[in-house]
Amino acid sequence: MSLPPLLSLTQRLSVRENQIFLALTIVIGIVAGLAVVLFTLAIEITQAGLFGFSPSPWRLIAVPTLVSIGTGIMLARSFPEARGSGVPQTEAAYRLGEGRIPARVPIGKFITGVLCVGSGHSLGREGPSVQIGAGVASVLGSWLRLSPGRLQALVPVGAAAALSAAFNTPVAAVLFALEEIIGDMNAALLGSTVVASVTAVVVARSILGNEVLFRVPDYQLAEPIELLAYGALGLIGGGLSLLFCKGLLRARRWFRSLPPRTRVFQPAMGGLLLGCILIFFPQVLGVGYEYVDQALNGGLVLQTMLLLCGVKLVATIISYASGNAGGIFAPTLYLGAMAGGAVGVLVNQTALFPAGDPGAYALVGMGTLFAGIIRAPMTSVFMVFEMTQQYQILVPLMVANMLSYMISRRYQPVPIYHALLEQDNVHLPGPGSRLAQGAWRARDVMTQEMVFVPEQLSVDRARERIASDPSPCLLVGAREKLVGILPAAVLQEAAQSGKGSEPVAHLLTGGWAHVHADHPIDLVLERFRQNPGLLPVLDRHKTTHVQGVITLKTITQFLAANPQSVQQPHPAAPPDSGSPSPKQ
Repeated sequence: MSLPPLLSLTQRLSVRENQIFLALTIVIGIVAGLAVVLFTLAIEITQAGLFGFSPSPWRLIAVPTLVSIGTGIMLARSFPEARGSGVPQTEAAYRLGEGRIPARVPIGKFITGVLCVGSGHSLGREGPSVQIGAGVASVLGSWLRLSPGRLQALVPVGAAAALSAAFNTPVAAVLFALEEIIGDMNAALLGSTVVASVTAVVVARSILGNEVLFRVPDYQLAEPIELLAYGALGLIGGGLSLLFCKGLLRARRWFRSLPPRTRVFQPAMGGLLLGCILIFFPQVLGVGYEYVDQALNGGLVLQTMLLLCGVKLVATIISYASGNAGGIFAPTLYLGAMAGGAVGVLVNQTALFPAGDPGAYALVGMGTLFAGIIRAPMTSVFMVFEMTQQYQILVPLMVANMLSYMISRRYQPVPIYHALLEQDNVHLPGPGSRLAQGAWRARDVMTQEMVFVPEQLSVDRARERIASDPSPCLLVGAREKLVGILPAAVLQEAAQSGKGSEPVAHLLTGGWAHVHADHPIDLVLERFRQNPGLLPVLDRHKTTHVQGVITLKTITQFLAANPQSVQQPHPAAPPDSGSPSPKQ
């Protein structure tokens, strides 16, 4: 076949593939929209059936405890990927798993999400909806045997569609997919996410109606000086965001430190603690949007909003940290409405200038907490606008959001979703790792020829190993579990100090650098200077697993073969650049 006909055939195939992808995007929007509508209705029906109209105290304790026993078994044995929100797992599937999400994940998330949120846990339905939508998209793409690149692209498409249907906010859903899932506001997938998001919201509105999620009084900024009050709300929101994030991570770390055999019972432990809270504060049960609506419309007094804000924070931390299935979107909006409403009441009581309705402050508080906790400031602005159709609120909302976001980023550098993944030893690639396809990376420089020594090997024997196979340092542990890196100079010093019979594990210290296989070559050279002649390449999923090592010899050989490979240095290391502890 001559070259021009071959090029023509290639172009036709490319156009056909694009058309198929567009059609699949619409199908994903329809299926994800229907799934989220069914998910929402199932939660409401389950909660009504389990608690009734006016639940007794024993039911408030028994329902979350007993239901969590069943969900704990399912989460531990059948659907381990369904724990928590679902947003971090979706990010990991997109950035690390090439978009592959097994069918059991959306199925398990649907079942456990309905039971956990429906049984009263202080969690939301929007995060699980994201994972369900992404899972539906991935499953459809796998059935059609799409290429890896196309399959990966479907994950944020499905996530945007599901969030659009859950919140009735198509623009905010697209922004969230770009900000959080993809991590790039200029992503080429903008068109596909828009199509899926609009399709899903049309489906949801045709079934549930086209009502805004919250109704609030009309708002007007009476005096520009009132922006100072909204600035104060931003500072308070930033502090509350930090309290929530750090408390959640610490509580989850404690639950994870318990013996593995207790993992199946941990959701029930959280259910029992939550039940005790619900006896005194049934207002924090489940999603709680009805109380958010009251805060927005002046239906709650100052003391009630302050109290519910603190109790909801504790209840959400317990529900999430104990391993139940549910998101933090809804609790974030609840906390923001209560904190903002309380600030609004105080401003109206004490300010020397005309102030807006406390409901306006509650509305801004919702976006402020979303920006501080979820760390998606653009999404929070458009989400609040779309949920309420209040255009005039945008200026104070942006002021408060900016302050909350800056405080949260300053004192909690790792976003909450990434920190939750890191607790599971999953490290997402940072901005410096997401380079153009074909760029040189650590995997191109490393070698898999590695020598490990056991932790209990004596210092004298370790020196003999180096003498027979000269190396600037030793890898201590095994390929599946790297314990640490030991420089030859440290061995020499220990031997001269009379510690020749001690195990090498006693000499290990923290602070050694590492890279991941997808890190760029210039970052590899930068990190290489931090270690004495050897840089391990660690697996992102299992951060103690060694995929290879980079030595002076491998770097020299690579540079000799590719003299133009080194790019300009990075202005900053990516977020996952920290050195792991030898005991990680």
